Amino acid sequence: MILRFSKDLKEERIYANGVELSSVMGMDTDKFGHRIYSCPEDKELYVASIKNPVLVTDVCRIAKFNPTLRDTVFKLYESPIRKTEYDGVSINFEQGKYKGAWGPSIDTLLFCRALSGFKKTALRGKEIVEIGAGSGFISKYLLEKFPGIKSITLVDLSPHAIQSCKDNIKDRRAKFIHGDALKNKKKYDVLICNPPYIPRPKSIGDNAYEGTGLLGYLIVHTKDILKSGGSFITNISSLCQKEINEVIEKSGAKVRKIDKMIVPLKVCNVLNNKKWMEYLRRQGIKKERRNGYEYFQTITIVEIKPKL
Repeated sequence: MILRFSKDLKEERIYANGVELSSVMGMDTDKFGHRIYSCPEDKELYVASIKNPVLVTDVCRIAKFNPTLRDTVFKLYESPIRKTEYDGVSINFEQGKYKGAWGPSIDTLLFCRALSGFKKTALRGKEIVEIGAGSGFISKYLLEKFPGIKSITLVDLSPHAIQSCKDNIKDRRAKFIHGDALKNKKKYDVLICNPPYIPRPKSIGDNAYEGTGLLGYLIVHTKDILKSGGSFITNISSLCQKEINEVIEKSGAKVRKIDKMIVPLKVCNVLNNKKWMEYLRRQGIKKERRNGYEYFQTITIVEIKPKL
């Protein structure tokens, strides 16, 4: 399955490829009438489009397709390997192989859209670190779109995430570290992090969405991570905006907003946890059902410059 997004993120195009062509799309015989069980991975067929996507997997929008198209698209989403492509950059993410790691989500693509606005020379000669590299998509995007980058170090606590990064990035400028990035004493020109952002009391910082501790720590300690004049590019959700703003104000850092998008909150492990949702309601989240979803957040990509 291929998910191909336009550069402005105004369209998501869904394609079947490889074995899906014979197993889902009915292309199961050749011109001689012989059975075909699989097709080359580089052979693809356009299936459907979603305009103005706000999720990578928008079950509500897909459910509104005509019945055959709806069932076809849902079947494609069951495919073990999903290729996500944005602005000509792609990775293959095998579902279930990289335990604890997530494939590219809408905030990943928004992050890349924000980066696409930088001048091609902006990162020339720079040493970059991505903390919490996940699938590796953002670092791969940087390496392919900014050829002047000196190096990118991808760090993640999950060995499965680092394996995804290694499987998808074959660039000599990429370095991979499995472990705690906060113990790394090297300084960089640019820090990249698409962090967990859903507040939770006594949060456990071992997954892709829970807690704000990492983001708060990085804002406070940017001087320990960055060279003089360096910058920290990150994502701040409206779910944690108040507490993160307090951290920024105390640190004296300057913030520049680069891009933003309103997206549904679609993490079932949060939505089905009554205590967690009660806490988020006290923090200000409100039920506002629209477009098939009940809760929303604004994702903002920012550049943070530490106080000199």
